[in-house]
Amino acid sequence: MITAINPSGLWKKRLGDWVLNPYVGCEHGCYHCYCPAMPGVKFNNHGHKQAEWGTYLYPKDGIVEALRQQLRLFTPDKAKRTEWGDGWILVSFLTDCYTPSEAKFKLTRQCLELLLEAGHKVRIQTRSALVERDFDLLAAHRRQVLLGTSIGHFDDKLSCVLEPRASSPTRRLRMIEKAAERDIPIYIAAAPFLPFHDRQVLQQVLDAVLPLRPREVFCEVLNPKGDNLAMMQAALQPAYPDFADRLAGYSAEYWAKFTYKVLLYGIRRSKRFIAWPDTQRLWAKHLSTEENKYLEQFLPPLPVGA
Repeated sequence: MITAINPSGLWKKRLGDWVLNPYVGCEHGCYHCYCPAMPGVKFNNHGHKQAEWGTYLYPKDGIVEALRQQLRLFTPDKAKRTEWGDGWILVSFLTDCYTPSEAKFKLTRQCLELLLEAGHKVRIQTRSALVERDFDLLAAHRRQVLLGTSIGHFDDKLSCVLEPRASSPTRRLRMIEKAAERDIPIYIAAAPFLPFHDRQVLQQVLDAVLPLRPREVFCEVLNPKGDNLAMMQAALQPAYPDFADRLAGYSAEYWAKFTYKVLLYGIRRSKRFIAWPDTQRLWAKHLSTEENKYLEQFLPPLPVGA
């Protein structure tokens, strides 16, 4: 039988100590997504290539019953592994838990019911307005949930190119507004923040979401992993050739300095803003000692001897 809840390294980004993924794959097909390059997808996706991301979805058969069995021993008092993760269970990371087929399979709904009834704290991350279907459940357990969505800009036409089957950014904003109206705790991930956008774009996002009083606003600039840059360039070329060309010059040094610039602005703008510098610290060799010291404060300390 599969294990439903697994330890997660995402505590390093303050997202949680555990993760539950009801599906392998994702139908949204976001070209910037680096999940298909991660081992949890690569070794369980029946041989699909990264370029096929968005074309396949494998529901995890038996996950609901596996979760029910796991929760007999995995109680909330056993959930906390780190201070940064604080015992939260993230639903999900390697898939969108509200991928369109969730409307049919309802694996996410069933898993949430079990987790919340057992008393666990659950952080939900989605690019889909389908989550509104479950607002009744989230509102009933509002002290145990954090509902988040990704909004890096409000250009719906651009989103149609890069995130072809996800809800548009403006629709996601309306979804999170509805959640706030129902007193469901929310957070925002301004991610990925794209290298052809400027500070004004981030300012627009913050101006729109901060009045909703999100518990946190996370931000990560576009992280080049696997084939995501090449996939984005190909998708952008017909309608956004200038953006595609900008990606061609997205070097490691540019990425590092762009990371520092964007995160510095957000941190100065709001205390709710939480920087997400890459946990592998690949930016370090491209930044000054002072800049490195500044970004280090938003990551857990390196192990002794690393």
